[in-house]
Amino acid sequence: MTRILDRIDHFTQALLDRPWPWWLWPTMMLGMGLIAWVASLGLHPGPDEFVYFPNGTRFGDTCGLIVATGFPCPQCGMTRSWVYAARFDFLTAFFYSPGGFALFWWVQVGAVIGLVRLVTRNPIALAPPFALSAGWSVIWLVGLYALPWALRLAGINELP
Repeated sequence: MTRILDRIDHFTQALLDRPWPWWLWPTMMLGMGLIAWVASLGLHPGPDEFVYFPNGTRFGDTCGLIVATGFPCPQCGMTRSWVYAARFDFLTAFFYSPGGFALFWWVQVGAVIGLVRLVTRNPIALAPPFALSAGWSVIWLVGLYALPWALRLAGINELP
């Protein structure tokens, strides 16, 4: 087992030590934003609180945690939130998952930053200060993700 872990460690260290081109990270940021948007637009909200592929096949099933425990997981509603956020239905997206709604737009802001970096050929363009990134992360994790989940467990804003 130690030998396998040593090989994994060697492989990851070789990846980190490699000099990557400046444009790789901004391209990945832009790509992730586009993939998230297109995938969210590819699913359609249904009248029964599920989302569907264009061919009418339902995406996903009932959350496994709800089936096992009767309680929703913190991610419950996130897919629906992204589907509605991509369609600019902000209130519905926020209702399904405040954390999911914020995360979707956080990914889109990252895509815009990646695009600006690629167009200007400046790998640090629009780089937010660390305090802003750290503060937003805490606000998202506690205020928009954990707190709404705790309220949902308490019976407030329950999802169908």
